[in-house]
Amino acid sequence: MTQQISVEDALAAFREQHGKVVDENVLLRAQATGLERELAETRAENTRLRETQPPASGGPDLASQPPYPEQQ
Repeated sequence: MTQQISVEDALAAFREQHGKVVDENVLLRAQATGLERELAETRAENTRLRETQPPASGGPDLASQPPYPEQQ
């Protein structure tokens, strides 16, 4: 059995679905833009922090320390 729909009905359905997809696409692009900006800011801060902080020392040599404090 073959069903037919009018061009007007098909166009209305197409426009409705197309509108939803466009709205979702705009929202996703806005979210991606925000995430890209946040990533760029984080990378810039990371670079700034690496340049301003002296290299971290290795800390104390824990292997040369006794495992437990001596009890008196």
